[in-house]
Amino acid sequence: MKTRSHASVAIITWILLIFAVAVSVYYFSSTDSYVPASFSNARLESSVLAFELVTLLDSSVQSLDKISEEDKNKRFSSALDLVEAESKNVDAARTKAMELANKLEIMALSIQDIRPSKAKNLALEAVTKEVSLLNHLNNYNLYFIDLLKNLKMKFSGDINYDGDDVATSIFKMNSEANEINTINNAFNEKLREFDRSVK
Repeated sequence: MKTRSHASVAIITWILLIFAVAVSVYYFSSTDSYVPASFSNARLESSVLAFELVTLLDSSVQSLDKISEEDKNKRFSSALDLVEAESKNVDAARTKAMELANKLEIMALSIQDIRPSKAKNLALEAVTKEVSLLNHLNNYNLYFIDLLKNLKMKFSGDINYDGDDVATSIFKMNSEANEINTINNAFNEKLREFDRSVK
């Protein structure tokens, strides 16, 4: 519950921050091109972090296939080891998501100084998209944690294991994974448009 609450507060904070930047976009404009170094540096670092997150996501999906194969072959001990290892990947993804949120905050705070106004608008759109990626990533991690707990119960012989919960978690995770990849591609495309607008 605390994780969901903190995520909700963070999302609301981002919405307010984006709204404030949007107001500045409306009131300030210039034809001269200018991009603050703080935005450029945070943009490069956020792109790397987003790539690493998507890579971790792909690895997690592949791990599920391996776990499923070990399960079918009744190698429960091996499957449980994979589940434990994947728990560490979830923690790593959460840490990178926090780092990405920090970089996006720096980008958002720098947007008001970007010129021209078209570039400013594109930068705002890009940051907004990547913020929504964090929301989907948070959902993915929550579903994944639920899945790992359920699989641990199965492989350890716990009677509370629920196969339906596993299927539901995997379905939701795949849905979130698709959204994350789509949003990250849109983020990168907006940044390419941004680069063209400041040349």
